[in-house]
Amino acid sequence: MRSPRAGLPTVLLCLTLTAAATGCTSGPQPGPEKGPIVLATGSDLSSTGVRQALIRAFEKRTGRSVRIVKLPDTADGQRSQLLAAGQSGNSDYDVLNLDVAWTAEFAEAGVIRPWGTSLDGDFLDSVVKTVAYDGQIWGVPFNSDAGLLYYRKDILHEYGYDAPPSNWGALKNMAGQVADAFNRKLAHDGKATANRKMYGMVAQLRPYEGLTVNTLESAWAMGGDPDATSFTQGEQIGALQLGVAEIKDRLDSMIMPHETMSMDETESRRWFADGRALFMRNWPVEYASVAEKLTPGTQFDVAELPARPTDGKRMSVLGGQNLAISAGSKRPAGARALIEALTGPDSERCLLERGFAATRDSAYREAAKAPHCPLPPERAEHGSTGQRAPWPGQEPPYTRTLYAALRAAEPRPRSTHYQTFSKVVQIRVSEYLNSRGGTAIADALAREADEALTGRGEQQRTRRPADNG
Repeated sequence: MRSPRAGLPTVLLCLTLTAAATGCTSGPQPGPEKGPIVLATGSDLSSTGVRQALIRAFEKRTGRSVRIVKLPDTADGQRSQLLAAGQSGNSDYDVLNLDVAWTAEFAEAGVIRPWGTSLDGDFLDSVVKTVAYDGQIWGVPFNSDAGLLYYRKDILHEYGYDAPPSNWGALKNMAGQVADAFNRKLAHDGKATANRKMYGMVAQLRPYEGLTVNTLESAWAMGGDPDATSFTQGEQIGALQLGVAEIKDRLDSMIMPHETMSMDETESRRWFADGRALFMRNWPVEYASVAEKLTPGTQFDVAELPARPTDGKRMSVLGGQNLAISAGSKRPAGARALIEALTGPDSERCLLERGFAATRDSAYREAAKAPHCPLPPERAEHGSTGQRAPWPGQEPPYTRTLYAALRAAEPRPRSTHYQTFSKVVQIRVSEYLNSRGGTAIADALAREADEALTGRGEQQRTRRPADNG
């Protein structure tokens, strides 16, 4: 079947030929754009917070109004609604706030317009990868994300460790040793209860996108290549199986509680902040919430994710959101102006100061050399949670760590079939983690992941009813 965007070059060619035949004066220039710029986004941007404050500042400065359309709360719901609206041709959206994993799919579906062939050099190289597809740039990085290792600095110090583990093997050993010693001390003091037991680590293993992210990070830690397009060829063979086996081993050895298989970002953060886990893999946006219960720098701190032992690389999956112009936009000039304003150097510095991961290198410079956030501190609130940031007008205490993590982070597989791939991972990895052995499940995961990334899995599912008929 022909791609929806396959006709775009033909349209452009016709326009070019028409202009040439009439001396480029074929008619009146387009008039002023009418109506507000319509931005479609999840609920985290339609409430109060720094990102909405930046939109209001744009309105005040330019005189253009922006109407925010709230999409469903779930990522799947947002994606489905945006794709359906774009492909129907009836969308009134101008700017789309997209998850970084959707670029290839939305570009191939003809739902977003190409932005150009490059971005300015201030954007971090790693995040630029999330808007690149098929030789073009399809949007602009808005806010990014990278996984961090949260750790109880006070407890590690008490048991003789003054630094977090350098690699994943050291983490497993340290987590088991310190958690066991801590729990023995609780029992000796008569304070041991089910709710006070310390585990080595928590993460996000509920069958949703968080499980896909943790699976990819574990596969990369086992030698996987983030740029590879197959899990069953070359040096990639075995990396995915070893990755999920490593996660299962942490569960089976009780480094991680089995409750981790029902945890998302919020629930794992609760366990860590309640003193029930020594380590936690999570995003930087949870830092302020942890700091409400634990003293930052004394009781807890953050580090990059542990390195893999083979080459010392520290890799996290990139998260975040990108802004793109809807293919059906009736206000493309206004849409472009809004995106440029929201992703400019001053705006990105504002995002960093309010708890998000900025996408520009300049945002991470020392305060005196960094761009100036034009928003008054009292107007901005922390991230998407609505909580006031504990460092108004200043960079967060984890800024240097976050900057290093972002530069080393890698995007998820850039495939038009990424959503199918993620669902396969969620189903198969959950099945494997709940199994007694599961080697066959792990092998099937690698094979089905490859089929999903290339679209073969979808074709097979489509053919099966006829084949069985």
